[in-house]
Amino acid sequence: MPSLSDYRRNVISRLPAPLDFALFVVRRLRDDRCLDAAGSLTFTTLLALVPFLTIALMVVSAFPMFEDFSSSFKLFLLSNLVPDSASRVITVYMRQFTENTGKLTTLGMASLGITALAMMSTMDRTFNRIWRIHRQRPWMIKMLTYWSVLTLGPLLLGLALTLTSWLADSAGNGALAVVLSGSGILLALAGFTLLYRVVPNCPVPNSHALIAATFSTLALTLLKGLFGLYVKKFATFKLIYGAFASFPIFLLWLYLMWLVVLAGAVLTASLSYWHGEAWRRRVHPGQRLYDAVRLLLKLDDARREGATLSLGKLRNTLALGQDELHELLERLSQRGWTQPTRSNGWLLATALERITLRELYHLLVTRPVAPPRAIDGLHHILNERFGQIDASLDISLADLARQLRHADATEEKPPGQGAVRN
Repeated sequence: MPSLSDYRRNVISRLPAPLDFALFVVRRLRDDRCLDAAGSLTFTTLLALVPFLTIALMVVSAFPMFEDFSSSFKLFLLSNLVPDSASRVITVYMRQFTENTGKLTTLGMASLGITALAMMSTMDRTFNRIWRIHRQRPWMIKMLTYWSVLTLGPLLLGLALTLTSWLADSAGNGALAVVLSGSGILLALAGFTLLYRVVPNCPVPNSHALIAATFSTLALTLLKGLFGLYVKKFATFKLIYGAFASFPIFLLWLYLMWLVVLAGAVLTASLSYWHGEAWRRRVHPGQRLYDAVRLLLKLDDARREGATLSLGKLRNTLALGQDELHELLERLSQRGWTQPTRSNGWLLATALERITLRELYHLLVTRPVAPPRAIDGLHHILNERFGQIDASLDISLADLARQLRHADATEEKPPGQGAVRN
């Protein structure tokens, strides 16, 4: 009699592909603990928001062409990122906070920079966990990247806002003016695309980043309207907190905003599973062994042709998710069997004659267990059985490849001229 879990898997397998894929993304959102991560990022953002805005305004204030940037930046935040009910935090309190930062010493300004960098570091770790990335960027490169975002980001945003304002004034009431009226959405779309493309420490296809950025932009716009409607209709915060209601409302909004950002990140990382319906696979250690053998054989074929294979080609050929494939390549690389190239490709680092199926089995399925001090009859029996398994797997991948080519050649023979493999 089939179990409840078998019945559930059978029902899910019959769902339309888009709906089943959406459920897969939701499961990843839960498994990656994005709800907890959004809470952590909300707290970090609350501490780093004033330092971040202060550094941004200090950078652009050094350029006369951005003299109106402060008001434009606040207007951009209010119209695109912050609901009306929480706007007091930006319009009133942020102005008071940033005015007070003018009294800070050099050490105080350095602490502001460290706080802003801490928020970016937390986001970086969260994104790499979503993409299953275990190898971190070098510390120096990471700090240079963060500081570039803190300094160049405000300049690019100021240039975009200034250029948009100039074009809107020049366009009058024509069609271009209508398009430019939605420039905030376009800037948010560009920001999300850059975020999902650059932050993960792995190659991310541009199309995946753009699709997820579109989802996040639309979701954030819809959420902003629904959240504002909720606060207006259900004035619970104002009844309890009175004049301080803007703070809990702003905190809740930050949490929801980070949840949208992380949902877009999970969607970006999950889109690589769409090809070949890789999200439907049930992953278990035996499947990992099968994937590793196929991967090494593909890399050997490429080596014979004098080529390297990109993550995209390997992903499409093997029908694996990018994070699955990257994790498998990293584990094989630690054994010296695969090696990344400077062009984000991968190649076989050793001959197949030097890799045995037994080694792959020990790496990906189970490792030999050290015998206990008191060796009993059970240990002797298990040791004998596992020894038989090891003996049957003591074959190099080169021999396995020859057997596979022979089996494929046998299959291609017409009926009656050779055995056909089932």
